[in-house]
Amino acid sequence: MGTITTGRTLDGNGRPVPGTGIEIEADGPIAEKLRERTSPLVSNPVTGEWVTSLVEAEETGGEYAVGLGIFSPGNDGPPRHFHVDYEEAFEVLHGEFVIEQDGEEHRLSTGEEHVVPADAVHTFRNVGDAVGATITTARPASQTYDVITTLFGLAHEGRLNDAGRPGFLQGMALTAGLSDDTVFTSPPPTITQPLATLLAPLANARGYRASYPEYLDESFWARHVEQPDF
Repeated sequence: MGTITTGRTLDGNGRPVPGTGIEIEADGPIAEKLRERTSPLVSNPVTGEWVTSLVEAEETGGEYAVGLGIFSPGNDGPPRHFHVDYEEAFEVLHGEFVIEQDGEEHRLSTGEEHVVPADAVHTFRNVGDAVGATITTARPASQTYDVITTLFGLAHEGRLNDAGRPGFLQGMALTAGLSDDTVFTSPPPTITQPLATLLAPLANARGYRASYPEYLDESFWARHVEQPDF
């Protein structure tokens, strides 16, 4: 059936921006999972990442949630971080990935899995020469999707730098709001968390939040990202 392109960034007139999006096999595993999505396809145009839900927390009573992540070749993944009360299980749907956990690297190919326990510092990256995809299960369910939509929404509005990082006060709002869920380890949380506790009220007063309702609204993503239609 050939290849198809989807997930392109849309301009202010709703037209796809050339050179953006993901090219995938029409009858391949990524397209199959995109057909099963339960939420909009969201993207980060700065880092070349796309995410959607496959099983939402409401469906499992909070026991777990499952998401699909799609990554451009050479994507370096998120900054090193850990999750306070939940594990993440990564299954490579397509491609080659390296998961770094507590300083040790685990190379995974299509069909292979790795579980990161709660509190383990980790990150991952696409080391293949093509678009890669993972299925990630958070157990129990978490705020991961909210974190992703916040950062991706900020990216679409030009509020992240070229490395995909927010500004200082936005970072303080995120650090404070996510302290019981996701903790980034650089700079060290022994520094950032007390600082965020002190400065988050100022950040909130200036309109910065750990999450924004508009980024959880399907209409935002319909305006900014070409949705799969196959």
